[in-house]
Amino acid sequence: MNSKYKSYKWIVWGVLILIYLIVFFQRLSVGAIAGDLKSTFGMNATQIANLGAMYFYAYTLMQIPAGIFADKLGPRITVVSGSLLAGVASIMFSFSTSIGMAYVSRLLVGVGVSVVFLSILKIISIWFPAGDFATMSGLTSFMGNMGGLFSQAPLVIVVGLIGWRGSFLAMGVVTLALALSAFMLVKDSPSAMGLPEVNPKPEKAEKGNSEENRNIFVQLYHVVRNPQIWCPAIAFGGLNGSFILFSGTFGITYLGFAYGMDKIAASGIISVAIISAAVANAFMGRLTDTLKLRKMPTIALALVSLAAWSSLVFANLSGWLVYLFAILMGVSTAVGAMCWSVGKEVSNPEYSGIALSIVNVTGCLFGALMPVICGRIIDMSIAGGAVPLAAYQNGFLACVAGSLLGLLFAMLMKETRCENVFRE
Repeated sequence: MNSKYKSYKWIVWGVLILIYLIVFFQRLSVGAIAGDLKSTFGMNATQIANLGAMYFYAYTLMQIPAGIFADKLGPRITVVSGSLLAGVASIMFSFSTSIGMAYVSRLLVGVGVSVVFLSILKIISIWFPAGDFATMSGLTSFMGNMGGLFSQAPLVIVVGLIGWRGSFLAMGVVTLALALSAFMLVKDSPSAMGLPEVNPKPEKAEKGNSEENRNIFVQLYHVVRNPQIWCPAIAFGGLNGSFILFSGTFGITYLGFAYGMDKIAASGIISVAIISAAVANAFMGRLTDTLKLRKMPTIALALVSLAAWSSLVFANLSGWLVYLFAILMGVSTAVGAMCWSVGKEVSNPEYSGIALSIVNVTGCLFGALMPVICGRIIDMSIAGGAVPLAAYQNGFLACVAGSLLGLLFAMLMKETRCENVFRE
């Protein structure tokens, strides 16, 4: 294999991974500045949750268009355009003078970063051998989760030094710089550099499929009418939504009320959960491939999630147990590796891309809605006379419910044994 190809594929992937770190930073950053937003805009819990949800609303709606853009425009232009928008929107957020302006800017951030993950998968499928796709996807997920660490203790420290506005202004400038780097360094394929293709398309694929297969709406119809796709989708949604609620919106505030932690200590707990999620996501997919099992590992992780959330909400944990259950919460997010795989394996292979999008979209939608539900419960509890701790415990019952829902649909999920089991 050409030595230039061997080195340059890592440059292409590496530049995109730096941008993907920002995707996770933006995803989980609202929780670290919740107190600052309350001071600046007088936001209540529901409004803070809605601000965080703006990212997920946009991200959810953009998943299918993002795949189309990556196919039609190419991953390079798609990522550059999205990063430019996200950078400008982050700067706009830093200058927000009203809640409405903050909402709009966060929505635009979500639109901008929504195209990055699918574009990276597209790049992996072109620049890396087909047999490395699962490994590179897991490594990509690991690196993305690690980006979430910057939205915890590091962000709290930086906000203490230059304020939340300065922090998001700086992140916007960094995002614009990375967009320029992607424009200069990323290539859509080895052939764009005069190198041979790594995974040449078969002759049949080059000639194109039928008009039906090219029609995105027909593909979408075929996928959503299959009831089996909704079992992994909702199982992933319940567990993912619970984790986003904790790590990206109300976790720092809850740990402060429940355990008397300051922002740095609380963000450290969430960082432990994020690191655990990153490590688990990197290895769980490969483990289930080796075991040739999907359903039982998914059920096991749903039970882990339910135990962790029930303990955090209902029990008065000691310090080290909080860390333990933070680890369990993070590990449970690896359910995504199984749910994405099952979604693909219970669907028509011709529509595997759309099937993956449906599972991912459902997870994003739960990530948007569950913090809003939690925030609404908190505000209603406080209005009803509850002390803040009791109000937040009531709100975090949403995480317990999300885990229960995930467990139920994991139990209903079909065991594929890592093979496509689709039947008309």
